[in-house]
Amino acid sequence: MNTIKFCIIALTALLLTTGCTTAPGEQEFNKGIEAERADKLDLAQELFETALEKNPNIAEAHINLGLIFIKKKDYDRAWKETTIGLEMAKESKTTIVMGGSWQDQAALAYNNLAKIVFDRAIEAHYAGNLEKRQEYKNQTISLLEQAIELSPEHELATKSLDYVKRWPN
Repeated sequence: MNTIKFCIIALTALLLTTGCTTAPGEQEFNKGIEAERADKLDLAQELFETALEKNPNIAEAHINLGLIFIKKKDYDRAWKETTIGLEMAKESKTTIVMGGSWQDQAALAYNNLAKIVFDRAIEAHYAGNLEKRQEYKNQTISLLEQAIELSPEHELATKSLDYVKRWPN
């Protein structure tokens, strides 16, 4: 009986010391997600950058920082951060997002890259450059198909692909 009590106490102590720890930068990453959801883009950017200073291997922080840059229309930085995060996710095949998969994160990255390219397609459309519009549209479709291939249930990528295929109406 004493052995069982000792084992329970030891197991509880082990779970408390190891189960509650987070990787360096993970707290800042989570706060960045909250700030981004509240549309506090500058704060979210700062938090994601801090997370990456503490741990440059958080693929999700790169991907979400890319999303912040998309929202700020800084497409060059968005592309750079998103592709860094995408390559890291594909290489590590892990995620810090609870309940998520690396495939979900990679699909999100592909979707974000597609957003950047589709914005270029829209610009080409309004400029009357039909050849460039079609080129960017095809590239957008390819990126979204890659997202869906990795994560078939990715709703955003699926809806985006359906829309882009029908565009321009």
